[in-house]
Amino acid sequence: MKRALILAVLAAALIAPAARADGDPASDYLITQQVFYPYYSNVPKATLTELERTVADANKKHFTIRVAVITSPYDLGSLSALWEKPQPYCRFLSLELAFAYKNRLLVVSPKGYGYVEKTKPVPAKLALVRTIPIGKGTDGLLLTADKAVRLLAAKAGVKLPVVKAAAGGGSGSSMDTIVIAIAAAIGAALVAAIELVRRRRRHRGSTEPEGAHSS
Repeated sequence: MKRALILAVLAAALIAPAARADGDPASDYLITQQVFYPYYSNVPKATLTELERTVADANKKHFTIRVAVITSPYDLGSLSALWEKPQPYCRFLSLELAFAYKNRLLVVSPKGYGYVEKTKPVPAKLALVRTIPIGKGTDGLLLTADKAVRLLAAKAGVKLPVVKAAAGGGSGSSMDTIVIAIAAAIGAALVAAIELVRRRRRHRGSTEPEGAHSS
């Protein structure tokens, strides 16, 4: 239990500063990952693994998509005003990611769905995913996101394999799963933080006056 707690604290320490710096946690995380889930606010569960595998399978079949699961206003960082506006938030998030990713983007939250393709809203497909009721609680949101990805893929003629989480193997295996998930979050946070620093350096370099480097 101690090692999981330590890793959780480290994950929170690494991810939270990056979120505050850029205003929106998902915009940093989804630069390199296919699924954003706020690890620092809840313990990952088997349904998260199912969603990650479903999204990975979709991308392998060339149905390129990324998913942000938003559980509370805190997950939006400084954009908490968009908590009840998942579609505008999805549009904003797509623009934030546009330098690295410009394909399908799905947002699932207790307040509803957001969906864009190449940073543009697609009303027909947003209406399609809205036919899926939003599940309750953490597991409900993750399962809802999984169903939405499958529905969108099926609409595009892409059949995804059924994903089932492995049966529990006792408290030891459960703890290992938690530790691995948190460690993955730490790694992703580090990558996002590095990318944020690079962006800031590029920005400073582009705005630096001519002759600033001359002695």
